[in-house]
Amino acid sequence: MRITNNTLTGNYLRNLNRNLKAMQKYQNQLSSGKEVSRPSDNPMLVARIMQLDSNVRMNEQYEKNIGDALGWTDTADGALNVVTSTLQRARELIIYGANGTLSDTDRSALKDEVDTLQGQLMQVLNTNYDGRYIFGGQKTTEPPFQIDEVSGKLTYSGDNSNIEREISKGVNIAIPTDGSGITVTEGTSLGNEDIGSLFRSISEALDSGNTEDLSGKLLGDIDKHLDNTIRFRSKMGAVYNRLESAKERNAAENLSMTELLSKSEDIDLAEKMMEFSTMRTVYQASLQTGAQILQPSLLDYIR
Repeated sequence: MRITNNTLTGNYLRNLNRNLKAMQKYQNQLSSGKEVSRPSDNPMLVARIMQLDSNVRMNEQYEKNIGDALGWTDTADGALNVVTSTLQRARELIIYGANGTLSDTDRSALKDEVDTLQGQLMQVLNTNYDGRYIFGGQKTTEPPFQIDEVSGKLTYSGDNSNIEREISKGVNIAIPTDGSGITVTEGTSLGNEDIGSLFRSISEALDSGNTEDLSGKLLGDIDKHLDNTIRFRSKMGAVYNRLESAKERNAAENLSMTELLSKSEDIDLAEKMMEFSTMRTVYQASLQTGAQILQPSLLDYIR
C-alpha cells in the first residue's frame, strides 16, 4: 500500500481532531460539574439520571403532601381537644342542673351557658387550616357548621367524605374530615343522636326544670357523645402517627435517591482533573508530532 503525504496529513488531522474533542469533553465536564451534558454523550446514563431526577422530584412532592397532612391533623387534634373540654363542661352543667334545689334563676343561668357552649362548639368545629375548613368533608371552602336561626340547633352542611393524601407511590392516607362523625353518634335516646339536638334538649330541660331527664337520659347521652369525640380524636392521632412514620421514611428515601443521583451525574473532580491533564499532554504532543509529519514544500528549497 502506497503511503503519500496526503495520507499522513489526513490521518494526523483526524487524530488531532479526536484529541481536541476529548479535551473539550473534559473541559465541559469540569466547567459544569456534570458527567453528561446532552443525551448523545451517554444515552443509557442520561436515561438513568432522568429517572432518578424524576423520582427525587416526586419524593419531594410526597414530602409536601405529608407536611400538609401533618399540619392538618395537628390542627384538628387541637380543635378536638377543645370540643372534648366543651362537652365535659356541658356534662358538669347537666349534673348541676339536675339538683332539685336550684331556683329558676339558677337554671336560667345554666341554660344561657349551655347555649353559649353550643356557639363555642360551632366556632371550634369551623376551625380552618391554611384557609380550608378541616371538618367539612371535602367541602373545605365554606363553614360546615351553623346554628339554625329557627330551631337554634347546631347543624352540619358539609359532606360525608374524608380527604385523602398521597404520601408515597401508590399509597394514600385518609384524613378524618367528615364533621358528622363528631356530632352524630349511635346509642343515644331518640332524637339526641345529633349533638345540636342534644344541646337543644338540655336547654329545654333546664328551662322547664325537668331534673329527671337531666339526671337520666340526657346525662347518658352526653357521655355517649363524649366517648364518640374521644374515638374520633384517637383516629386522628393514629393518622398523625402514621404520617410521622411516613415522613421519616420519605426523608431516608430522598437521601438515598439524592446520593444515587449525585453518583450518576456528578463528576469526580480529582479524577477528571487528572484525565484532563493527561489529554492536554497528548494534544500538545500531537501538535509537536504534526510539525515533523508535514513535509517541506518546494518553497523551502528555493533559498
